[in-house]
Amino acid sequence: MKVLIIDDEPQIRDIFAQFVELLGHEADVAADGQEGLARFDPLVHRAVVTDFLMPGLTGLQVAEAIRARSCTTPIVMISGSATPQDERRAGQAGLRFLHKPISFAQFAAMMAEVVEYSGAAQ
Repeated sequence: MKVLIIDDEPQIRDIFAQFVELLGHEADVAADGQEGLARFDPLVHRAVVTDFLMPGLTGLQVAEAIRARSCTTPIVMISGSATPQDERRAGQAGLRFLHKPISFAQFAAMMAEVVEYSGAAQ
């Protein structure tokens, strides 16, 4: 499974890419929302992990644009500063949500859900 990781912080991008690869999947990375949307291909990327707050397009804006192109691609929103209201909005949009800092175990559990959903959506 190929996972698109979108985060404006290089260290965070690298950590999540390593997590994805440790789980036996392939990571594709983008430095911001614009690049993420340009790279996203619903036929290639089986899941998207995106930061909530980024310069330019926010994670919610990225998710909305992806939903417009592929309603079945699972999207995981990550944030260290989102409010409960932000999390509710993400949930209402059908997104999964993780709060930073994120342990490998938390990430692995979320990816197990995504893999299960992705397999069921085929």
